[in-house]
Amino acid sequence: MANDPGVETRKIAIQCLYRIEETSSFANIIVPKMIEKSSLEPRDRNLVTEIVYGATRMRRSLDWVIDRYLVSQPPAKLRSALRVGAYQIIHTRIPDHAAVNATVSAVAKKNKGVVNAVLRRIAEESDIKWPDDGTKLSYPNWIIDTLTKDLGSDEATRMMEKMNESPTVSIREDGYYQDLASQWVTDLVKIHENDLLLDLCSAPGGKASSLSRKARRVIACDVNLSRHKLIQENIQNLSISNISQVVSDGRDSPFKSKVFDHVLVDAPCSGLGVLHRRPDSRWRIREKDLDNLARLQVELLHSASHLVKEGGTLTYSVCTVTSQETIKVAKILESQLTNLRPQKMTHEKWRNFGNGLQILPHDFSTDGMTVFQWKC
Repeated sequence: MANDPGVETRKIAIQCLYRIEETSSFANIIVPKMIEKSSLEPRDRNLVTEIVYGATRMRRSLDWVIDRYLVSQPPAKLRSALRVGAYQIIHTRIPDHAAVNATVSAVAKKNKGVVNAVLRRIAEESDIKWPDDGTKLSYPNWIIDTLTKDLGSDEATRMMEKMNESPTVSIREDGYYQDLASQWVTDLVKIHENDLLLDLCSAPGGKASSLSRKARRVIACDVNLSRHKLIQENIQNLSISNISQVVSDGRDSPFKSKVFDHVLVDAPCSGLGVLHRRPDSRWRIREKDLDNLARLQVELLHSASHLVKEGGTLTYSVCTVTSQETIKVAKILESQLTNLRPQKMTHEKWRNFGNGLQILPHDFSTDGMTVFQWKC
């Protein structure tokens, strides 16, 4: 059984979950590294990704199911194994016996008995009676409460259910992998071939690379030097010649005022619209972070507004849908900078949201995004 690819797949999945949990590592960093070291075939590599991402998303619900059959808290490695097995039983089409046997074979001898017993009990259940929506949907209560308050119960539930699924993969015509909602954001940035555009928070450069096809030149800024490497890789891979990179804090830009035809602020945010894509984020982001992020977003927009030419456009986008980081940020900015002229936006794929637009993950199986624009 040692060389059985099914067993090896579960071993790697367990190791990934353990490292994500114990070292607070990111799933999108750990999983590719662990897979690359393996000799698994593509199908089994994909299964590792599905199990790890899925078990990370559904951590709360899986732990509730598992803990009913335990008398004490298991050590971290055992917990990871039980999550791997339970996820397969509850959320995949893998036959229960295959999921149980492969997972049991993947764990240390001392843990085989408890893993076998717990997983078989879970497999025997025909209908799980969840104690509450938070446990069933596997989100922190504050996220459920926030989305319910901002979107209403039905829309919030549909959004959270959609973000428990694996994300759809979208590829642009130039071969760059980018979610459709992000592509649609750049469609809303109306620029001309002689325009100079500033992307104030650019990394990894997806929107800058798209907009470079339309503008005379794009200045791609980011405060993080290491993330500029991602922008550079994309520039090289896509053979782009009209993007210039600048390392700078968007709140204290080195540029002269009123020099850009268009400034895009794709701001740091809670990322609650992309939790399907970032499985561990729902457990990392805290409710109090939204206040800090909203303040940062206002500061970035303040700075950006001074860089736009008279008659130019400022675009604000975030991959979240919370009122605190979207419509409230827009209202604060407009109350402080009365020279900004809000632009009433419309688009057939987007929901009207104040003067801006919003798209929810369940609308078109995309990320959740919000966009506002102002004339300066």
